[in-house]
Amino acid sequence: MEENTNGELTFRKIWQQIKKSGVRIIVYAFIAIIVCGGILGICDIFVSQSQYETRITYYYSGAELGENPWGGQEDVVSDIKSANNVSTALEKLQYSDEEKDALVNLIIRNLNVMSTVDKEVVSEAGVLMSANYSYRIVLSQDPAIDKLLKSRNDYNNILSAVTTNHIETFKRKFSFSTSLGNLTVLDSYNAFQKYDTIRGYLNAFSEESKTWAEKAPAFVSTSQDMSFASLNTRIQMASQKLENYLNFILFNGINAHGEIQYVELKLKEANDTIANCEEKLKTLNEVLAVIMQNYDVNLPSSGTIIVNPPAELKTVVDDISQAVSEKTLAQTDKNSWETRKTYFNSQDFDSKTEEQKNALINTANTLELEAINEYNALVDGYKLMIEEYNSGYNVSSLVRMTSVPTQSTNSPITVKIGLIVELMVLIIAVIIAMLVTSKKGAMVLKKKAAEESQEVVLIENSQVGDEEENAEPQGLPAQGLGDPTDRDIDSSEVE
Repeated sequence: MEENTNGELTFRKIWQQIKKSGVRIIVYAFIAIIVCGGILGICDIFVSQSQYETRITYYYSGAELGENPWGGQEDVVSDIKSANNVSTALEKLQYSDEEKDALVNLIIRNLNVMSTVDKEVVSEAGVLMSANYSYRIVLSQDPAIDKLLKSRNDYNNILSAVTTNHIETFKRKFSFSTSLGNLTVLDSYNAFQKYDTIRGYLNAFSEESKTWAEKAPAFVSTSQDMSFASLNTRIQMASQKLENYLNFILFNGINAHGEIQYVELKLKEANDTIANCEEKLKTLNEVLAVIMQNYDVNLPSSGTIIVNPPAELKTVVDDISQAVSEKTLAQTDKNSWETRKTYFNSQDFDSKTEEQKNALINTANTLELEAINEYNALVDGYKLMIEEYNSGYNVSSLVRMTSVPTQSTNSPITVKIGLIVELMVLIIAVIIAMLVTSKKGAMVLKKKAAEESQEVVLIENSQVGDEEENAEPQGLPAQGLGDPTDRDIDSSEVE
């Protein structure tokens, strides 16, 4: 571009100025970058916020749909951020109750849980074959939390404890467990009390095994060589041994611990329950009849009859239903005890010899012990099956921590912003360097011009002096005026 002759700024002038300011530009730019970088670093320390992150991954079918291993819905985010999970994690880190109370809500407020899906495998037809279903757990730094912690490393410890406790709780929640214990011979009970007690344990055992068979139909214990479904079949076999014990008692009318008196007592309880239920039903039916006669009936213009039953009707109907159920159960018990009484009446146990009685009692005790031993053996195997299930792939691999706590910094001063600020400062430094160079150049020219002007004055003065020295006197000075050297000489006189 040609230089403008009107004194305007042109690219050529700018380039010439840059060449003149080359060294100064480099120095100024270097200093500006260092100073700006330091200022940005200091600002970053005060405005940046650290974040601490872990990742957990679920490895079971249904996790992608938000389901738990047993098919129900699972709110992972709420579980992780729950006050119970955070409080338990802090307790494991040995925080005091006061510290826990102060930290729980702060941590929950700064805890974020985000679901992610990665490592997707898609078939040629576009069907998702497999993927990793993970959750990122992020704990952000907070000045309020800083005041309660001893060091920044406590953030890592807290986040790790929160994550680990959730995993342990999740596995425990979907692990199998049992409260069933072993049975011992019930010496102080009569035969019917023994039967009812063992029967109660076997029924509870059967219900548990059915539940686990539904939850884990494919599981087969390698140590016991059976599934939970086949375990339930074994329980029914143990139940049959218990029935053999009861039948032996009934068919022989064994009255070793007051069995006959016990049968009479249970019959009386059943009869009393039936009588009470009948009396209750009579009263309820009378109340129901009164309610039915006092319906609120509306006859609208449409001709449709609208009946508004009183609120008491539902309560009465429910009470009637409950009373009927109680009476039915009591009647069933009565029939059972009457049947047992019939067996006892057909046998005359007391007429037998002591030797015969003892032989029958010993046989009954043997049958009782067989039923108890079968139950105990199944319970022991059942507990081993549960332990094997919980420690195996079924539970241990449901969820894992796939990333240990890592720290990152979240700052408003990003790399992009930093580069922009540095570039602006660099441009300003270049402009300042050019202005300084320009100003100093003008000052040098001005000084040089002043020096040249001074030299011209000195030369002129020197020439004037030489002319004065070479000039001849024109006459004697006037009398009374003194020495002519004592007064100023006017330049006109010199001329």
